[in-house]
Amino acid sequence: MDRRIGIFGGTFNPIHKAHYDIALEFIDKFSLDLLYVIPNNIPPLKESHGVSGNERLEMLEIAFSGQDKIVVSDTEIRRGGMSYTRDTVAELKEKHIGCELFLLIGDDWIDNFDKWKDYKFILDNAHLVIAYRGERDISHSLARLKDVSENIFLLENLRNEISSTDFRKEPKRDLLPDGVYDYIQKRGLYGI
Repeated sequence: MDRRIGIFGGTFNPIHKAHYDIALEFIDKFSLDLLYVIPNNIPPLKESHGVSGNERLEMLEIAFSGQDKIVVSDTEIRRGGMSYTRDTVAELKEKHIGCELFLLIGDDWIDNFDKWKDYKFILDNAHLVIAYRGERDISHSLARLKDVSENIFLLENLRNEISSTDFRKEPKRDLLPDGVYDYIQKRGLYGI
């Protein structure tokens, strides 16, 4: 039975190499038995840029094909409406009774985590793991969050400045995992 379950949600608009590398580091460093990669349906705090949830799901499936510990899940897309991490944590807690949940977020969300819907429920039901997104110092924000819960860890991943915004501004094949650029080109996404 799977005992350590990871959750990596986001817009993935599109998935890029930093997302991919972070997912693999998360599995390795936290000894995860299974990692759910979950694209939002409608993200509460971001724009969709005209790319559907199903297209972002298909890009994730291309990127992670062959990774046997990763499940690309459509749970938030199927649920419809706004995607709230709280609902996903509750669903996976029920599905994997008795397992430890680990939720991965980027350090760009650390200052606003207390604005997430029912964030205390999230902290009570999953270990929060924070991945570095860039070079900024997050020590003050991390200390503030640890005042709320001690259930918080750093991934201590290699820092990578790649972002989906970078790709949308200047679409370069080498920013994306294998096969994703070809899918984008075939579908005519992001103006390519």
